[in-house]
Amino acid sequence: MPTVVEKKLAFDFPSNWAVIKYDHQADPVTNEPASFYRRTIEKGGVQNVQGVDIICRLPGVPEQLQFIEVKDDRRRTLAVGPRHAELFISILGKTAGTLVGLLLAERLNEPSLSFCACLSQRPDIEVILFLVEPPPVPILEGDAKNALRRLNRQDYITALDQRLTAKLGEWGLDFRLYNLTDRPAPAPDWQVRDLA
Repeated sequence: MPTVVEKKLAFDFPSNWAVIKYDHQADPVTNEPASFYRRTIEKGGVQNVQGVDIICRLPGVPEQLQFIEVKDDRRRTLAVGPRHAELFISILGKTAGTLVGLLLAERLNEPSLSFCACLSQRPDIEVILFLVEPPPVPILEGDAKNALRRLNRQDYITALDQRLTAKLGEWGLDFRLYNLTDRPAPAPDWQVRDLA
């Protein structure tokens, strides 16, 4: 079973899935080199291009890929509204950057990405934002301020989900938002363990 650790979360994938940590930094302890994205795109002089955290290729034909971006906001203090606007821009940029990276990897026959550098075959692609927010503040009886804050947070999450679904749909991509705070079961195909 492939496992990827990202931001103190362990993602366990089915054994028949091909999975890579796309934005992996070089690890001097294990002598593992940086990912293609880090070596070729980021350090190659291209500026303002980002990539998602994890890419998966699901078994079967036709080809199907998942781009997974993990955002663990448990320690962030940014207000909910501005954070969700920032996430919208970030997910679009990282999705576009990853598509460009996979196109280059396919063109250059990059061995580390051979299983997922298949854009010329027009695979189905699903973009997933895996969001971990701070736990909600308990609402005490008569605490209208916190009740309204929680309602606003849920409205922002719904709006973010709808905006990304619409925009990525224009690009021919599917989108799903998993919020660990509200939805404990991320997906039927893979599991997440909190290592914090």
